[in-house]
Amino acid sequence: MASDSAGRVTIADIAREAGVSLPTVSRVLNGRSDVAAATRRRVEDLLAEHGYRRRAAGTASRANLIDLVFNDLDSPWAVEILRGVEKVAHAAGVGAVVSAVHHQAASAQQWLVGVRSRNSDGAILVTSEPAPQLNAELRRLGMPLVVIDPAGVPTFDIPTIGATNWAGGRSAVLHLLSLGHRRIGMIAGPPALLCSRARLDGYRSALESAGVEVEDGLVRVGDFSHESGFAQGSALLGGPRPPTAVFASSDQMALGV
Repeated sequence: MASDSAGRVTIADIAREAGVSLPTVSRVLNGRSDVAAATRRRVEDLLAEHGYRRRAAGTASRANLIDLVFNDLDSPWAVEILRGVEKVAHAAGVGAVVSAVHHQAASAQQWLVGVRSRNSDGAILVTSEPAPQLNAELRRLGMPLVVIDPAGVPTFDIPTIGATNWAGGRSAVLHLLSLGHRRIGMIAGPPALLCSRARLDGYRSALESAGVEVEDGLVRVGDFSHESGFAQGSALLGGPRPPTAVFASSDQMALGV
């Protein structure tokens, strides 16, 4: 495939290899809907294969844009992160582009097409477990990347920011202990997530430090939704010896309780 004088693939190269017109490639890059599905897939695959990334207009080397990517935007936690990013980005004179990929490969691929079009300066992924192909493509584009609160143990080559999950869980239970509670129930998050395990360990640490036995029957597992908080809270409180207090390890599950 031919390229420009700097060795970069151009949209003309992409159009020629895909067998489509330049305007068709442009419509795909701009997220337009007036492109046949099969054609869109062929163009997107070639854009990904060749690591195409649109150059900024004129001589500017920066787009002054940061992409902020969530799995979903339906939680107070996501809103708080969005508020923090907006505050810092605004102070730095940088815009934030917010996307939700909904755990779907097609949505992630569409977001990547948008990233190439915008020529964003970096990305913040608030996705519990970023897909390996997503990370690989961002590296291919040379885009700086930060992951917030990854599900598992992060790899050494990707910067991550995590919440104080263990300390937070311990502090919550120490507070309940200070109020005189000894039968403290817990509704934990999915065991596959590192943050869930850390919060549960914090719960256990607080009880053990106070000399209170950890009862397996007082620990229930939810999925961070308010529905699971309601279901597991009902199970705890409906038992023969219900707890006098409950530590729910997410806001939504606390709402359910």
